[in-house]
Amino acid sequence: MLKTTFLFLFISIAVYSQKIPSILKDTIYILELNKRAEELRYRKSDSIQIIALQALELSKEINYERGVLYSTYNLASYELYQGNSKKSLEINLRISNHPSLSKYPDLGIKIYNDIAQAHFIQSDHPKAFQNFLMANYLAEKTKNLNELVRINNNLGTMFLLLGDYNESMLYYDAARKVIDQETPVHIHGIILSNLGYLNMRKNNLDKAKDYLKQGLELAKKTNFSTIIAFNYLTTGEVFSLNKEYDKALEFYEKAEKEYQKSGDKKGISDLYFGFASVHYELGNYTLSKEFALKSLDLYKSFKLRSGLEKCSRILYKLAKYESDFEDSLKYLESAEAYSDSISKEQNKTNLSMLKAKLAFEEERTRLEETNLATINTQKKYIGWSLVSLILAIVVIFFIQKSSKKRKKLNTILADNERELHLTNQTKDKLFSIVGHDLRGPIISLKGLLDVSLNEENGESQFRRFGPKLQKDLEHIHFTLDNLLNWGQTQMKGSSMVPRNLLARNEVEDISKIFNENLKNKRIKLINSIPDNLCAKMDLNHFEIVFRNLISNAIKFSHEGGKILIDGEISKDKVLIKVKDNGVGISEDDIKKIWDYKEHLSTFGTNDEKGTGLGLMLCKEMVEKNNGDIWVESVINKGTTFKVSLRPCT
Repeated sequence: MLKTTFLFLFISIAVYSQKIPSILKDTIYILELNKRAEELRYRKSDSIQIIALQALELSKEINYERGVLYSTYNLASYELYQGNSKKSLEINLRISNHPSLSKYPDLGIKIYNDIAQAHFIQSDHPKAFQNFLMANYLAEKTKNLNELVRINNNLGTMFLLLGDYNESMLYYDAARKVIDQETPVHIHGIILSNLGYLNMRKNNLDKAKDYLKQGLELAKKTNFSTIIAFNYLTTGEVFSLNKEYDKALEFYEKAEKEYQKSGDKKGISDLYFGFASVHYELGNYTLSKEFALKSLDLYKSFKLRSGLEKCSRILYKLAKYESDFEDSLKYLESAEAYSDSISKEQNKTNLSMLKAKLAFEEERTRLEETNLATINTQKKYIGWSLVSLILAIVVIFFIQKSSKKRKKLNTILADNERELHLTNQTKDKLFSIVGHDLRGPIISLKGLLDVSLNEENGESQFRRFGPKLQKDLEHIHFTLDNLLNWGQTQMKGSSMVPRNLLARNEVEDISKIFNENLKNKRIKLINSIPDNLCAKMDLNHFEIVFRNLISNAIKFSHEGGKILIDGEISKDKVLIKVKDNGVGISEDDIKKIWDYKEHLSTFGTNDEKGTGLGLMLCKEMVEKNNGDIWVESVINKGTTFKVSLRPCT
């Protein structure tokens, strides 16, 4: 009886904002608008459109791609909850083909989920199955546990409504296995309510009541009207099956109050049929007919054949009781026609579902082959990286050799004692970094190549550990670059050609190097340096300094964080600041970062490695250009590095 309502209780994860701030045209505000619109499917679905349109307009004004896609998805959800499944499907199919959707897998999961719902309402079960599987694949790939719970619950619900209770239970079990403390309360509540509905369909009425009671307790903590209404509606049907009609009406009336809050027309159609069934059993035929006709009109607007069939059958009984044989025959013929249509569709479904699963498996294989091609490309990069490593070792060897020669000349060249002392310190620093940060990844690379070339499962092992190795090699490449620059400044000296630099343009070019890192950690980098701010510094030194500062900011920022780079002219100096809202630095560690003896090296928020050399190099470069660098930080609130340089002349 509750098929349509069930379709619209597929779980949606959302963050609810109690207060909307004054209108700000920024991405954070747009994101909060969309999250609120998404959540309204459980409270007041007819308000989704108002908020989604506002978010869409703001997104277009600032060319915010994710905001446009998210807003459009919410507009499709509005159509879905208003019973316009065809319109919803058209919108979601259009954005599912957007070339940039792959950048937002969390949004892709939502879109494929709603596409599946729309196909299910239209009784296209194979396409519904295929799109649920795609949503589930994306959730597994991104390790999104909340979405895994949601989509497995949806798959369980789909098979439950198709009458395949064993398959349904497998997916519900899979959903419950990944529930943890981070799982929102309403998700757990919906799964318990679904299990109550499943046991009702299997006629385990006592067990059904128990699950529904647990689910209702959790649902009431959320104030999500649609979820609470569904629970009341299912409980009412349990009492109706148990012939406790007064109790059934009591729960149907509670459900009606909740549906009036949410405006869920799909749930109301099932509720009207519930009223019609109970009043028929109680002999209230006038009321029964009134509710049955209301339910029939709603089911016609949704074109839901199962709903049309059951309404036609009860209207057939009522017309027969009234001796209206013409209407009685009409409703009976309609019921049989819908029944035949559903039966024929069901006969096709099993084979089509299997074909859908096979088609999805083929698509997943294609995606994995694409990933394998990417790995092969990465192998070539690894080869070039090995060459770079060998060259680096040669460079370090000559640095060591040069250091020894300087020691031998120390007795003759007393005036070079200070320079030689600094050279020794540099050598120790270089070897410390090589031993500490480069030796481990090289050994890992050697072991992985041995396994890859000499063992039967070498390719799979290479694919398994390849991404980690790539990160290690990126770290090595960055470290070698700093080593070479450090070695050049300390061992040989470096030519310095100060020039007038437009800071904003140079920082913009440097930040492009980190586009992949920023995307992986979902960090927003904002370059707010004024267009006309001009600093005097050697170009190579400027690039080295701000590359290291931006790298550090990314490294110690949390996922979804923000990095702000701005500048100003203060008296006779140009001040450029790199500010993050990451983990921060303690006062003790601030003292260590400028001291080469301490060799302070920590891991980033995603276990990114560091050497402690970058900031020392920044200090050297800035001071060589008659500037200054210092840091201000608060633990768990963020860090700001400030660089003071000469203004342009």
